[in-house]
Amino acid sequence: MSGSGIPYALEIALCSIVEELEFYGLGNPPVWLLGGSCGLLLHGARLAAPPRDIDIYCDLEDTWRLHQSLLRYAVSPPEEDFSGSCYSLRSLYFMGEAKAELVGGFRMGSSDLHYSVDVGMLQQYAPVRNFEGIGLVRLMPAVHELIFNLLRGRDERCHAIADLIKQDLDTHLPLLYQLIQGNHLEDHLQTNLEALLGIPASIQI
Repeated sequence: MSGSGIPYALEIALCSIVEELEFYGLGNPPVWLLGGSCGLLLHGARLAAPPRDIDIYCDLEDTWRLHQSLLRYAVSPPEEDFSGSCYSLRSLYFMGEAKAELVGGFRMGSSDLHYSVDVGMLQQYAPVRNFEGIGLVRLMPAVHELIFNLLRGRDERCHAIADLIKQDLDTHLPLLYQLIQGNHLEDHLQTNLEALLGIPASIQI
């Protein structure tokens, strides 16, 4: 393990990704956020198991430009993925033994549930930090990770994320309610949010 808590091979791979995805001098650079377990560890969440891969999120329109920058590591190009009631444009990369995925335009839904990830909007709320041995990284906001894991039924991870959010609840609440209300998820999340954070999902702010 490294000081970040990320396994060393993944940390080295993440450093390479950060270097490849720096678009110096470009007026309209593609936006990406580090999500999943690596992102949560860099947020400071306490997870039960170490990360097994790297999850990079972007919007559909940025997927191919980011893919081109990672092309020398590519195992598969961006391809439509419809697994688990979800949709994304997904591509796979290997840096040595470390696996990374680029996930473009992620959304999940069923007849009564819809949740879309707008990376361009989320970047306004994304912590930007310079991590030793990795570089400058924008982290997927923790409240997205909480909603995503609640919708996927990952209870253990939800508790870890909730503990992180409760350390500075007022900072996280505006985006939390924006995502819940913008995706009409009140009925799906209210009870769980009351239990995890002690707040009703239907509060208007």
